[in-house]
Amino acid sequence: MIKIAIIGYGYWGPNLLRNFENSNFFEVRYVCDKNNDSLKKIRSSNKKIIKTNDIGKVLKDDTVDAIVISTPVNSHYKIAESALRAGKHIFVEKPLADSSAKCKKLIQLALKNSLIIFVDHTFLYTEAVCEIKKIVEKNEFGDLLYYDSTRINLGLIQNDVNVLWDLAVHDLAILNYISKLNPIEVSAVGHKHIKNKPETAAYLTIKYQNNFIAHINVNWLSPVKIRKTILGGSNKMIVYNDLEPSDKIIIYKKGINIVKKQNSSANLIKYRIGDTLIPSLKNKEALAEAVSEFYRSIKEKKFNSKSNGNDGLNVVNILEAADKSMAKNGKPMKVSK
Repeated sequence: MIKIAIIGYGYWGPNLLRNFENSNFFEVRYVCDKNNDSLKKIRSSNKKIIKTNDIGKVLKDDTVDAIVISTPVNSHYKIAESALRAGKHIFVEKPLADSSAKCKKLIQLALKNSLIIFVDHTFLYTEAVCEIKKIVEKNEFGDLLYYDSTRINLGLIQNDVNVLWDLAVHDLAILNYISKLNPIEVSAVGHKHIKNKPETAAYLTIKYQNNFIAHINVNWLSPVKIRKTILGGSNKMIVYNDLEPSDKIIIYKKGINIVKKQNSSANLIKYRIGDTLIPSLKNKEALAEAVSEFYRSIKEKKFNSKSNGNDGLNVVNILEAADKSMAKNGKPMKVSK
């Protein structure tokens, strides 16, 4: 059994505790939080769990193999660095850190000590996103044309990160997973609706190689919750609605054919309409799958899981470019590598 400690028992903490406890591979030794009221909310049949405010005590415990970090984004780096220096593997809530420079330092430190960095890009472990990747990799899907996502709700407004770092991070992880194309530049516009708070609504556009483009709409102030993505290919198109209880993916065999007119420089556009397919998906909890992948990464020394430190860095690179673009009212910005 791999012994872990969970640092931070706020919004996502209960889900992490439940999934790590339900796993056959982990034993939760500690739950650590600054807030005693949060610790009092812990509901667990495991009486051996130590509840504490003392993160130093947790890091010094040699019986703890891994640290699960579920704290505000601006605290990720300090805790993750301390954990890695203490010889612990880390499982970090998204995003990995609040700057690419910090991500790189964590990656270097983990490599130096042969430790695993696992970023909880939970959507990569959903059956829907895994199925989308399989579909995209088949020749009959064609070339990737566009990714259009709406991820809005009346959400929890953060203090330390804007809405892109909170919500668009999911789409960026999905894009990096399903596509091997490199982002070339991004442009973003955002708006602060509340004084002394980060941007609460934003629109992000990413241009990729091979004429692929992504557009992401995120908002904390929507009266309705929408989690809908359309992925266009030259042969097929996918509609992914994460809020659908069963039919999350619909595949449309639709598109256009461009036919050159004889003796003319003009092109004729013909529309294709074919079958519609709804794949059958297994009903598995994505976080449980992520926890299992974390175990395999540790046991097999698997440094290249689909949500490793480099994946976390790639997402943060795009977010940083988006912040620079927003600061210049949407001016396109290159994405660092």
